Amino acid sequence: MSIAQTILSQIKAIDFWAMGAWGAKDLVAMNDGLKFKTSGMVKWKGYVYVKYDYGQDLYDVIFARIRKMEWVEDYKIEGVYVEDLVRIIDSQVG
Repeated sequence: MSIAQTILSQIKAIDFWAMGAWGAKDLVAMNDGLKFKTSGMVKWKGYVYVKYDYGQDLYDVIFARIRKMEWVEDYKIEGVYVEDLVRIIDSQVG
């Protein structure tokens, strides 16, 4: 099972409706995580990149946008436990 599928299943296990509530679309399986775009009726629209940190066995959550064809990070939260993923993403995305 790829890392992206694992992250997606973990998010759904914590809150089945979270991805729908965030308006998650354009899901991309990265080598080290999962990236998706938020849209719809949320307070923050942009990209969420949940990146797996092999060394610590934790996640880094990066909130970014594309501006002038460049990836611009708004926030980065390092060392997130799996049980905190939905809460961290929901606090930013709304």
